[in-house]
Amino acid sequence: MYKLKEVAEILKVSDRTVRRYLNSYFSIENGAYQVSEKMLEVLKNEHLGQSADNLRTSSDKDIQEYRAEYFTEEEYAEFEKRLIEYHLLKEQLEYHKKSAEKHQNQMEIILKILEQKNVLEQQRNVLEARDKRISFTDYINLDEEKNDKN
Repeated sequence: MYKLKEVAEILKVSDRTVRRYLNSYFSIENGAYQVSEKMLEVLKNEHLGQSADNLRTSSDKDIQEYRAEYFTEEEYAEFEKRLIEYHLLKEQLEYHKKSAEKHQNQMEIILKILEQKNVLEQQRNVLEARDKRISFTDYINLDEEKNDKN
């Protein structure tokens, strides 16, 4: 098997020209091969009458696992753009995720502080209420003592 670049070097043409040559023999549409008359003739001449079991190679299984798709220039440009954007978007997503986690931690700290503040205010209010009761009781007692003396 040859890579596309190797075929181009052997034929002394560009990669694009090799792709056009190949497209004249077959194409893949919606995941299915479309074979031209030229390719059918090549296959007939080479393989007609041979058992299918004899033709299978170990790489056939590997080939079946991959899906080849051909892009127009416009589609390929869009695909390249999305690949480049993917890394930027992934970095931005990580940044925003970490930022959200920090904000969540800050909010939890603020809530704890507010809870502590509320507890302290309640304790202060209880102490002030006790002081007021004692003061009021003392006032009443003093007032009664004055009345007793009179």
